[in-house]
Amino acid sequence: MRLEALLSRIKERLSKDQYRNEAAISTSVVLPVLRSLGWDDSDPEQIAPEFSTGRGRVDFALFGAPLRGAVFVEVKGVGRSDLGDRQLFEYAFHEGVPLCILTDGRDWSFYLPAGQGNYDERRVHRLRLDERPVEDAARILHRYLDRERVRSGDAHEDAIRDYRDLSSRREASRLIPEAWKQLVSEPEDLLIELIADQTEAMSGFRPPSAEVLDFLRGLTAGSPKNSSEERGFGFGRKEAKPELIRVSNTPPNSQPEGRTAEQRRQIERGPIQYRFFGESFSARNAKDAFVDILRRIAERHPDRISAIAEAAQGRTRNHIARSVEQIYPERQDLASSNTAEIFDGWLVGLNIANREKVRIVRAACDATGLRLGIDVHFELPNA
Repeated sequence: MRLEALLSRIKERLSKDQYRNEAAISTSVVLPVLRSLGWDDSDPEQIAPEFSTGRGRVDFALFGAPLRGAVFVEVKGVGRSDLGDRQLFEYAFHEGVPLCILTDGRDWSFYLPAGQGNYDERRVHRLRLDERPVEDAARILHRYLDRERVRSGDAHEDAIRDYRDLSSRREASRLIPEAWKQLVSEPEDLLIELIADQTEAMSGFRPPSAEVLDFLRGLTAGSPKNSSEERGFGFGRKEAKPELIRVSNTPPNSQPEGRTAEQRRQIERGPIQYRFFGESFSARNAKDAFVDILRRIAERHPDRISAIAEAAQGRTRNHIARSVEQIYPERQDLASSNTAEIFDGWLVGLNIANREKVRIVRAACDATGLRLGIDVHFELPNA
């Protein structure tokens, strides 16, 4: 019988509680599954029931080579699969068996005895037969129990790979809190920008980066303070507004001429407003505005794109280049979601603060001879 058909029948019988004890599981589930996987239970050089290990007996020993155990299988009654793992491990260690299985017919646990850690940490896979499609269950059983794969060592090698993968995942999960702690204690510009963008989208008001930074650093102390209230954003207090970075020829402390208080409030609260050769534009956030203004500059001066890239260079890395590797040489995880094309294959990195975005636009203007404050007007909330 094909394995998939056999598993379908076993699942049906499990649902009706037709397997009363360990003997029923052994004769009506385990042995038929092994036969479907190429094992001959009439050949004592392939399968030995009630195999003596010198320390006890294991229900089935499967031999990859004559009389050399490759897999131990321990059978329990339905609902008792969590019992017997310690005994099975002791047997497997004593005999040097590379793979062992504990099953109650419904639940199949595959273990690598030579792994490290407790029993659960040495389990390379757990198959709950009644919760998986028969095709998936057949694939898993074939991976670890097919006779030819056991004989060739492929099943053992796959078990080792699966164990290493699971160990790496556990280690990664264990380090998540520490990674978060480091991230919020010394947050990168991208994290600050993302929180500020989301806050602006929810409230119509963009918080100063100092507010976001205070919040993130408060998380590491376990009690983030409501810095917005302390700084005057609470009820009954005067609302502070974010400082604006100005790309113009006027001194940083001077006020833009010809702009009403209402226009300034729109810049602070609403979408990013900017102008290019007298035409007004808006973008939903600083990143979109930044990319659009660079595209317009590059399209107007396509022969100067290399000069723009050179002028935009930061202290430690490129911001505009032809490949993501040149922009994020040590952070490829940032590449896919934090770059945008500005002209004919030239990319710009977006994992930067607003102040740096403004500097790059200023550098692009310098490289192309555009007049700041006349040809280009570009303002962002302070970072």
